[in-house]
Amino acid sequence: MDQWERDQIRSANDGLRSTLNSMQNDFEREIGELGELQHKLAALKVRATTPSDLARVTINGSGMVTEIEIADDAYRRSTPRQLTEELNAAIRGGVEAVTQARAKLLEPFQSVIDGMADLDEVMPGMPSMRELRRQFSEFPQPEQ
Repeated sequence: MDQWERDQIRSANDGLRSTLNSMQNDFEREIGELGELQHKLAALKVRATTPSDLARVTINGSGMVTEIEIADDAYRRSTPRQLTEELNAAIRGGVEAVTQARAKLLEPFQSVIDGMADLDEVMPGMPSMRELRRQFSEFPQPEQ
C-alpha cells in the first residue's frame, strides 16, 4: 500500500470519526434534556367535556382515559344512548388533543433526530433507523 492509499484511508477514517463524534454529541445533548421531557409527558393531562356538558373525561399523556365524571342530572337530561355518544365524542376529542400536545412537546427532539445522520449514511450496509421508524408508524389506524 502506497502513501496515497494510506492518506485516503486516514482521511476516510477522520471523516467517519468526525461524523460519529457529532452524532454522539447531539445524542448526549438530547439525552440530557430527555428527563425534563419525560416529566412533561408524565404530567400531561387533557380534560374534555361532552357537547351537552353531561360528563367530563380526563386523558393522560399516553392517551388513556384516567377519569370520567358524569353530571348528577345527566340521566334526567339525556338518554343512555346520548350519554354514550357524547362520552365517546369527548374521549375522541381528548385523545386527539393529547396527541397534538405530545407532538408539540416532541417536536424539538424530532427535528434534531431528523437532522442526524442515519446509520446507513455513516456505514453503508447498516439498517436505516428512519426506514424502520417509518414502517412502524404505518400501522393501520382503527376505524372510528
